[in-house]
Amino acid sequence: MTTTVTALVLGLLALIPVQPATAAAGESFIDRFDGALDTSRWYVSDGWNNGDHQNCQFNRNNVRVEGGALTITFDDNAYGERDYSCAEVQSRARLGYGTFETRMKAGKGSGLNSAFFSYIGPVHDQPWDEIDFEVLGKDTTKVEVNSWVNGTSSGGFPVALPADSASAYVDFAYVWEPGRLRFFVNGTLVKTLTGGQVPTHEQILFAQIWGSDTLTGWMGPFAYPGHPVEASYDHIAYTRLGDPCQFTGSVACAVTTSFVDDFDTLDTSRWYVSDGWNNGAQQNCTWARDQVSASGGMLNLSFTKKATGDRQYACAEVQTRRRLGHGTYEARLKGVAGSGLMSAMFTYVTGEAIDIKVMGRDPGKVKLMAWDDKMPLGETLAPIPEGFVDVGMVWSDSKIDYYVNGTKVHSITDAARLPELDANLFLNVWGSDTLTEHMGPFEDPGRTLTFQVDRVAYTAPGDPCPFTGSIACA
Repeated sequence: MTTTVTALVLGLLALIPVQPATAAAGESFIDRFDGALDTSRWYVSDGWNNGDHQNCQFNRNNVRVEGGALTITFDDNAYGERDYSCAEVQSRARLGYGTFETRMKAGKGSGLNSAFFSYIGPVHDQPWDEIDFEVLGKDTTKVEVNSWVNGTSSGGFPVALPADSASAYVDFAYVWEPGRLRFFVNGTLVKTLTGGQVPTHEQILFAQIWGSDTLTGWMGPFAYPGHPVEASYDHIAYTRLGDPCQFTGSVACAVTTSFVDDFDTLDTSRWYVSDGWNNGAQQNCTWARDQVSASGGMLNLSFTKKATGDRQYACAEVQTRRRLGHGTYEARLKGVAGSGLMSAMFTYVTGEAIDIKVMGRDPGKVKLMAWDDKMPLGETLAPIPEGFVDVGMVWSDSKIDYYVNGTKVHSITDAARLPELDANLFLNVWGSDTLTEHMGPFEDPGRTLTFQVDRVAYTAPGDPCPFTGSIACA
């Protein structure tokens, strides 16, 4: 919703009556609307409007369930103090972090709005937080996504739809996590908001159709089309963060990114093996698939003297096929020793990275740092014991905490410069003839050296801790 209507919407939402929660707060559900409307889950709004900008009154008679869909209607039946009737249902339960989904067909008509959104606000004795999908009837080939945090809008972001949503059902979903909010259309990510743009308070879920004579700059001039206008919802689902996905095709099935990999085998659906290139003149080796293996419950990444590509050495790297965001990253690993060599676990997307690096010139220390806009941030060295060591980092919108064997050893708290983008997770070993200041003069080790990784885990915010001793359990 555009910021030009902020004052009006404050009035709009202040009029929403408080209704008692009769469903257990926060429970996952899917409603396919196969029978009568479940009034223990849904409250039907009736007998009020949301302010002078709204030209209709909510009318319970404009809500029906039939043919496996919830249908809400805007029509020209005068109701209360308005010349038109509109419709709204709202969840009785307040819902927290998780995946919110619907398959929706919008109403067409200038001055109309078909919405799927969640909201909490002053009428509930809470700050105004909100997450929106709004299809304006003036152009049903687009949807506007938005968030509000303590009454401040993220700005509103129009997104083109793959089909006219007045003619065909479209799947809308948002995944709300601590510090991150992602919007999906037909399963495709269309917008990500982070940090201060992400609400933090549990909200009530709404399905709504309404009209306006006055918000012409945003919704277009109102003109009743001469017949009732309907918005239909084939299903509505909420999957609490950490709960299993509830149906085939749910976005919650695809966005559950937490994992633990003990490397009994190499899962190539999770890991992409780099092969046949190098990262430029700084690198004296070429990534080679045959230097990567999983055996004995271990990921083995090797560096060896073997002419590969245009380099005299072969080295090894794997990276996650899926980009990961805020959360807890952990590994039990043993780096290689040798001047001019590096064993690393890090996240990377163009311009941004978070690093845990064992420098072969001094394998008793680990280098911890981040990169923002290709500039280093918070670099430090922390001691590590000989042999396998548990290393980890917890990345949020406000800081990055680093851990060695379960103890926090370093933090980066410059929130304005922290990496913000979802990134791939990498594990690699490589050498350099040129980066002598950082890695030491390269010395041919005279044998194959292997960077061993016993376990890697990623835990998304809000997910349960994955194993005993995980820093995500703290």
